[in-house]
Amino acid sequence: MKRLVSTGAQFWHWLETQRPLKRSSLKLLLFAAVVLFALYPNPVLLVRQISHLLDMESLIQPDLPAMPEINRDIDQLLATNTPALTEFKAVERFVYRNVPYQYDWHGWWNLDYWPTAAEVWERKREDCDGRAVLAASILRARGHADARLVANLQHVWVAAGTNELMGPMIDKNFRREGGKTILTFPAMKTLLDSLAMTCKFPAWRVVLLLLTLLALVFHPALDAGRFATLCAVMLAGYAVFLDWCVRRTDRDAAGFDWNFPVAAVLIIGSLAFAWRTAKQQ
Repeated sequence: MKRLVSTGAQFWHWLETQRPLKRSSLKLLLFAAVVLFALYPNPVLLVRQISHLLDMESLIQPDLPAMPEINRDIDQLLATNTPALTEFKAVERFVYRNVPYQYDWHGWWNLDYWPTAAEVWERKREDCDGRAVLAASILRARGHADARLVANLQHVWVAAGTNELMGPMIDKNFRREGGKTILTFPAMKTLLDSLAMTCKFPAWRVVLLLLTLLALVFHPALDAGRFATLCAVMLAGYAVFLDWCVRRTDRDAAGFDWNFPVAAVLIIGSLAFAWRTAKQQ
């Protein structure tokens, strides 16, 4: 532990001796590395995620080897000449029952990962994107060639014709129409609801990001007492922010909530004082 502290102190002083442009570049690189570690600790999956988002049709796999068995199980839930909407609901229930919900940061360690249908069926634990991918694959295998993924910043679901399943939402930021991918900017409600999901994300990762950012802004100052105070203020802001997140996800704070601006003032204020302290060195 002493060696780690000593190495950190040496790096702190060495960074101070660098030219301003190089020092700023090194700080940005260091923060980017911490962001990557905190949000996407599996870089291989991050690369795969990018390729999946660029070709989302590849995720939908109606020729999945397990598909005949899957369709037999669904057929047992349906009567002859069942209406399409009833069939869609049966597919939805099947996916929910066989693929329990699990956040990507628990299942894949990364903030987000859209798996293929094969990966979903193999793991049998997924969040909304994996469940939607499997449902779309099943629907296509059952003859609904227009089954497709629809998404916004917060959620992913399935559309087939004019019907939607897997928890459709009003705000659609990603959809395919006429063979084209349409992207739209999220509504404010979608942005805030997505931000509120921070309360579900591992707190240690967020704390790591916040304290790293504070330390890099505070550099090259050496006032340990002031830095500890600013850490406490920032963490207090994070605690207030988490309370806002929980209240919003529980629908206790659907409208304006003072917790949000108070948290912003505490977090941004601690960064501002850290920057001011660094400038006084």
